[in-house]
Amino acid sequence: MKKRKFLILLAALLLMAVPAMAVFTGLGLDATLSNLRRELYRDYTQISSTREKMESGYAVQHWKMVDIVKKCNDLSLMLYSQKQDYTFDISYALEKVAQEFTDFNKNRTPYDRIVSSLDVEINRYARLIESLRRLPPELRDVEVVPDSLAYHNDTLDAHLLQNASLLQQELQEQVEAVLAFNAAQDAASGEESVPAFILSEAGQTDRDSCLLYASELLKLYAETREQVIADSTHYREAMLRMEESYQYARDYYDILEDKVFVEGQTPWQSILKNPGEYWKATQDALAEKYSLSALREWIKNGYDEHDIEAITSDSRMYNVLKIYWVLIYFLSFFILWGLSALLLMPVYRFVKPIGKRVAKEQRRYLALLLGCVLFLILSYEGSNDDLVRQAIRIMHTFIGLLMAINMALIIRLEPDKLKNSVRIYLPTVFSALFVITFRVLFVPNAFLNFFFPPLLLCMVLWQLAANLRRSGKADQTDVVIGWVSFGITTIALGISWAGFIFLALIILVWWYFQLALILAILSVWDLMLLYKEERMDKRIEEYRNRITYVTGQAKEQLLFHATWFYDLIREVLIPLLVLCSLPACIYWALNIFEFNDLYRTIFEVPFLRQGEFQVSLYSILFLTGMFTVFRYANRAIRTLWQTFKYHRFLRKHNRKSIRNNEINLSLGNSLISVFIWFVYTDLFIITLNIPTRSLGLIAGGLSAGIGLALKDILNNFIYGIQLMGGRLRVGDWIDCDGVRGKVVDINYQTTLVETLFDTQVAFLNSSLFSKNFTNLTRNNAYELTIINVGVAYGTNFQKVREALEKGLAALMTKDKYGRDIVEPTYGHYIRFDDFGDSSVNVAVRQYVLVSEQVEYRYQCKELIYKILAENGITIPFPQRDVHMIESKNK
Repeated sequence: MKKRKFLILLAALLLMAVPAMAVFTGLGLDATLSNLRRELYRDYTQISSTREKMESGYAVQHWKMVDIVKKCNDLSLMLYSQKQDYTFDISYALEKVAQEFTDFNKNRTPYDRIVSSLDVEINRYARLIESLRRLPPELRDVEVVPDSLAYHNDTLDAHLLQNASLLQQELQEQVEAVLAFNAAQDAASGEESVPAFILSEAGQTDRDSCLLYASELLKLYAETREQVIADSTHYREAMLRMEESYQYARDYYDILEDKVFVEGQTPWQSILKNPGEYWKATQDALAEKYSLSALREWIKNGYDEHDIEAITSDSRMYNVLKIYWVLIYFLSFFILWGLSALLLMPVYRFVKPIGKRVAKEQRRYLALLLGCVLFLILSYEGSNDDLVRQAIRIMHTFIGLLMAINMALIIRLEPDKLKNSVRIYLPTVFSALFVITFRVLFVPNAFLNFFFPPLLLCMVLWQLAANLRRSGKADQTDVVIGWVSFGITTIALGISWAGFIFLALIILVWWYFQLALILAILSVWDLMLLYKEERMDKRIEEYRNRITYVTGQAKEQLLFHATWFYDLIREVLIPLLVLCSLPACIYWALNIFEFNDLYRTIFEVPFLRQGEFQVSLYSILFLTGMFTVFRYANRAIRTLWQTFKYHRFLRKHNRKSIRNNEINLSLGNSLISVFIWFVYTDLFIITLNIPTRSLGLIAGGLSAGIGLALKDILNNFIYGIQLMGGRLRVGDWIDCDGVRGKVVDINYQTTLVETLFDTQVAFLNSSLFSKNFTNLTRNNAYELTIINVGVAYGTNFQKVREALEKGLAALMTKDKYGRDIVEPTYGHYIRFDDFGDSSVNVAVRQYVLVSEQVEYRYQCKELIYKILAENGITIPFPQRDVHMIESKNK
């Protein structure tokens, strides 16, 4: 049943596909025209929906173009109407133009692509109409298509016109011959036929229908193209005006930077010489900027919607309205702070765990934290006014950083020190508040020149008094930061008195941002220390107790599995936060004053450029941050590699412990380090855009000289790889050139050996091979040890052997890894060694662990002496008999 349904469905699909493929399969001219008519009819019946879709798309593009033109005009008027004495207004206008130009380039309407696409469709339909017209019998013209849209092939038309009579005669002869042939066929068959190369009546009808449908579609695309071209012209004009405004803004921005950071404003010393004149200038600037009398009259007489529109259109009244708006925001903030304190009071009273945990000294600051959150939520406003949105964004930034400072202090400090530390930071907070208020209100330069230096002097004195009064009561870290704040505020004061008011404003806002991030980083550090004390130390101890298969330094390295999170925060995250805090705070501070291009100049523009090679502050900070990441990755991967090797060794040999010198980790660790730092080197080269082609040429040119000069270094490097490959391991005992000791490190140039006297000797890797060093622990960990002792002549040797074998059994102990210090299968082997001058020499032979040999010799000699003494066996001392022979002549 299912198979039958499938065959029916397949047959239906084939029947549907046959007409659609008629144009491509060559079923005949009449069949092709019939299918073409159906396809064009389908498009023709949808022409209304197509027109609506194209008109809606055109309307969207049209209104976008209208908005762009309006915005371009607004920006031009705003930009060219700014006066030099209003730096805040100028910087806002310049940044607005730059931002709009950037957005304009990102969202540029593709008119050229739209017109090109329409041209393709128009050309296609025009050629189709011309092809239909020329089908025999050929039509002289197509009345439904304007001549401007018709397709013309000048070369073909000239050829047809030149040979018109000849072609007409040949066509007539062919038609007559075909008609005669068809007549004979008709007479024989009794049926009437149509010439094969001339359309039948049905074909001619299909052609006429195709011409009608194609011409209507052609007209639709032509009308749309004319509308798009009209809008494209206006759009291009707006684009040129936008580019003109942007170029003017760029030039003016350079002038503004010189005025703010190079030339400066009026020094305070000049104002003190003639304060009355500058006070008059300040009053005039305020009167020009703010219309207080008009606003009072407006409030007194009431207002409606039309009055609001009038106020917003009047810049002076609008600026005064912003003052009231700022005051209302400040008042709302303090109201929310008090309301938060009231809301938390029943929580502290009725929720006992919270009431006991939160000290009284912390409650007002928790209320401040909640008030900040409520303020951020309730003060959100989706205004269409860009100035209002920007002011709200700046105020939210200030409140957010205030929350960060408050939360960091609550986390870090004990309740009894919280109040005093907060008092240290109040001058910085209020300094930033004043600066941000000036920025939101767009105060004129004359006001800043006259009032800001004295105001900043008050902030400096306040900071000094706070530091002196709270230094013994606040946390020492906060005291140090307080003195740093005093120094930075003093520097800003000196800069403002010299006339660089806006530079001082930027410094104060930057320090406020920087202070918030510093305190946040310190709070993270304190939280990690608390985590280490309360949880991680216990976890380390538990993990240390679980690791029983290795000891010493190898065991400490494996503790990374327990400390990886703490190490990640301490070695990577906190350094990255410190590195990123400086550029981030400078960016935020410059963004407050619309000096974003200055940030790019400071950090992104290279200060060192040599051809393709370039170095910028951003690249230095980036590479420094990546260094901490790669260093941590190197340690983590090496630890994972060591863990894998240890567990694999234990499973393979069915062991429960591993000695320090049993597994060679040097080569694997070196390869991991080489790979990690090779990737970092590639990143370093790419970031600084170091030309690798030049490096290749230099390396090729100097390869011969470097090869000769660094022959020994290269030899040591190659020998180092061979040693790390397994010939020598850290922990092996070697004997080289009369020096015996334990290998403590193998690198690419030297091998470090710790001798029996606790001194370290460094052997060049090549010298180890040239001197044929002896690896005492390569095959096994035991070395034959012979201790000689002399007994008196006449002593029973069997008694000596039995006494020593029995007594030396006490030395058959194990080391800390559970290995036998003396090889048990061989034991102590007592042999008669030689006849000495004063004694019979006895050799005590045993195989002893190389690492325990020095201490074993001392213990063995001491025990031998004790055994012989207890058994009455004499150890003779050297004696010499001197016989005096008298001379016979005497």
